[in-house]
Amino acid sequence: MKTVIKIAFMLAVFQLALMSFQVSAEETHKRESCRVCGMYIDQYQKSAAELVFKDGQKEYACGVACMLREVEDAEGISAFQSVKVHDWVSGELVDAEIATYVIGSEVIPDMVPNLHRFRQAR
Repeated sequence: MKTVIKIAFMLAVFQLALMSFQVSAEETHKRESCRVCGMYIDQYQKSAAELVFKDGQKEYACGVACMLREVEDAEGISAFQSVKVHDWVSGELVDAEIATYVIGSEVIPDMVPNLHRFRQAR
């Protein structure tokens, strides 16, 4: 019985050591995150927005609601060189000012309020 407990203890210690190595390996790779809510951008490719300030600095938002907060915090769209959102269907980056938005869909892309964006028909 003592042998079984020792083996179980050693396996638990080994598993914890592996888990701590995995966490430290992930921490060395910086992932872009939304400044507003902290969500990782790479998990929200269809809903993410890209904001480029006049000085060239880029900021990312996980979705339209957080993008609007970024614009509000910067005191308006004029603080940016460009603000782009991903078209929900194609994933293509489009100008946020000319995109068409759908409010209140049953699909929740990143968080509520659920705002979907589409490029305008040409």
